[in-house]
Amino acid sequence: MRRSITGLVVWVSLARPAGAIGQPPPAPPPPNAPAAVEPSPPAPPPVDVPAPTYGPTLPENVGAFDVLFGDTPVGRFLADERVRTFGWVSAGYTASSGGSGQLAVQPRENRYGDDFLVNQIAIVTERTLDPSQLSFGYRATLWAGADPALIQPLGGVGSSSTNPRFGVDFRELYLSAHLTILTEGGVDLKIGRQNSVIGYESALAPYRPLYSNSYQWFYSEDGAFTGLVAAWNVTPRLTVVNGLTMGGNTFFTFRDGGPCYIGQVNYWLTDQKRTKLSAAVYTGPGSILASQPAGEGRNETMVELRVQHDWTPRVTQVVQSNMGWATGVPGFGTGAWYGVYTIGIFHLTPKLDLNTRAEWFNDADGTRTGFATNYSEVTLGLNCMPLPWLNFRPEIRGDFAGEAVFGSDPNTRTRNQLTVAGEVLVKF
Repeated sequence: MRRSITGLVVWVSLARPAGAIGQPPPAPPPPNAPAAVEPSPPAPPPVDVPAPTYGPTLPENVGAFDVLFGDTPVGRFLADERVRTFGWVSAGYTASSGGSGQLAVQPRENRYGDDFLVNQIAIVTERTLDPSQLSFGYRATLWAGADPALIQPLGGVGSSSTNPRFGVDFRELYLSAHLTILTEGGVDLKIGRQNSVIGYESALAPYRPLYSNSYQWFYSEDGAFTGLVAAWNVTPRLTVVNGLTMGGNTFFTFRDGGPCYIGQVNYWLTDQKRTKLSAAVYTGPGSILASQPAGEGRNETMVELRVQHDWTPRVTQVVQSNMGWATGVPGFGTGAWYGVYTIGIFHLTPKLDLNTRAEWFNDADGTRTGFATNYSEVTLGLNCMPLPWLNFRPEIRGDFAGEAVFGSDPNTRTRNQLTVAGEVLVKF
């Protein structure tokens, strides 16, 4: 009997769940109860996405020669000495309603209708300035092509060439210095052949928005000269420029006896630098060249006013006006000219710009263009930038005049002209 009771106790102990002795069995879960949810992993930290950059990459920022030298003793030496080398090639085709051959008056520099031009092959070497201390630099720009042939300087290395489609010369050849004097921003000096401070547009292809340039650029500005120019950085927003030159488009030689005076004031309205006001004057014998010798006087003077404003980070507008006069012009006495244009730059995407220009120009006495009449032009262009070193710039342009001045044949000239052009710009 005792053995039976002991067996029964053992059997009951083994039959009950482990750990349940003396406890009631767990209650079953209610029907449709939600499953236990695992805690979510922590969210990853936010990633800073760089803001897109708009507009073309300048050739000095392409860095082809940096890749060539790399992290070598030569590359490190050049970087420490602020020395860099870069360049570009520009070529294009222009179809014109004015016929084939060299077109009268405009456009410039793509001045041959129904023809292909190698406009520019340029190589630049420079030592930049260090604005934080006394420093010295230089810049040499050697260029070749159809554009140097159009605007050969007096006394230039290629000035004896008579080929209208190909020339070679130095667009820039100067020494520079940054002096830590007068104000915190100091004074920047340039001596030698240099690009003018006048005008928004440039003869150098990568530094202008369109393939063609304006009437103002070709007939009312001096794109480059030899001289001494000082830029005083009065404040971060105000720069005052003064200089003496050897005359318009000169290469270390005086034109018409010289010298000439050039001055400019540049002022940003705010520290954000969205609006820039510029006023400039250039005066002296041979300071602004006419398109033909008959229009040149004893003394030329040009006054320029410009407003540049960024409406948004993707929209920029430039409004520029200038007026000029030449005294002592044979057969005229005093010849005058004046004009105004507006340029619009629209960054549609990081790789596509829409550029526009609308202009009116009055050659009141015919001393600039050879025709005493009014001109106007409207240009619409794209800047396609598939790669930092490659630009495609197609444009369509309409020119209008008060007289029949356009075309390549003097016997069939018209008052209106349509040109469709395209440029390829390779930077390295």
